[in-house]
Amino acid sequence: MHEIGHGIGVVTTSSSHVHIYLGMNDKDNKESFNLRRLHFHIQWSFIGFAYWEGNLSKRQRAFALAGGPIMSLLLVLLFGITAMIISNSELRALLGWTATFNFIQFFVTIIPVTYPRWMGGYSGFPSDGLQLLKLLRN
Repeated sequence: MHEIGHGIGVVTTSSSHVHIYLGMNDKDNKESFNLRRLHFHIQWSFIGFAYWEGNLSKRQRAFALAGGPIMSLLLVLLFGITAMIISNSELRALLGWTATFNFIQFFVTIIPVTYPRWMGGYSGFPSDGLQLLKLLRN
């Protein structure tokens, strides 16, 4: 969902196409399906990336970069509030943990850092927060 947030940021502010990868961006990860300008490449994985076509303006790139963390934060609110009003304890626990996961994802992606080697597939990549900070400074 985080990567879809990036995609929504692109398609709502430009005419560009977005490729959303669950798994690595390589020749083995073919397009699985598309929803108009959102193209999904899905393999079983815990990592994801979003790439957009064409040149975006500074404003459009800011929306695209912020879209992922904003989506994660919206999911925190959705799952967290729903967990508070659900009476079923198992479902409440599932929704609570889903909200927690999304909060961790929001937090890890919004901090302006280059991901360290121990972060596996993200190693060496800049976080959304770092990319947004660099964009706003230029």
